Amino acid sequence: MVRMAGAIAALAGMSALAACSSSDSPGPQPGAPSAPAPGADAKHGPMFPECGGVSDQTVQQLTQVSGLVNTAKNSVGCQWLVNGGIVGPSFSFTWFRGSPIGRERKTEELSRTRVDDINIDGHSGFVAVGTDPTLGDNLCEVGIQFDDDFIEWSVSFAQQGFPPPCDVAKQLATQSIRNVK
Repeated sequence: MVRMAGAIAALAGMSALAACSSSDSPGPQPGAPSAPAPGADAKHGPMFPECGGVSDQTVQQLTQVSGLVNTAKNSVGCQWLVNGGIVGPSFSFTWFRGSPIGRERKTEELSRTRVDDINIDGHSGFVAVGTDPTLGDNLCEVGIQFDDDFIEWSVSFAQQGFPPPCDVAKQLATQSIRNVK
């Protein structure tokens, strides 16, 4: 009985919506686009080299983690894992083209211990810190905006004895900013 009442209510709602639409309005013209192309008005920032222009050796040196393997490398990002495995620390660079940094920041504000403003070499963005109950501040993400694009460096440690993650993430972001084309 409850299911039938729900179905009747859903049908009534659809009928009410149908009654509000006008059949007199003309449809789309043949060959005309139905909506503007997404990102058509986006103002893109500079071109970043592969992995933000940061070498595997530099990532290993700054993180002080040996055995790092670049397990994912494409035109918009790279990821380094110990011996290529998913258990342990992880480090990544991601380049977001035509994507709002504000949405990423909001996600960070909902999931991280704290998020602060940052400016690196005249470019603004955010720094987000994640805290593990046993490790302390072990995760840091730095997002830097370039017009309607942004880059993000993520540094996440999994065991004691690591350098300050935000120092590492800021150094990596600084190198990427200086390597833009």
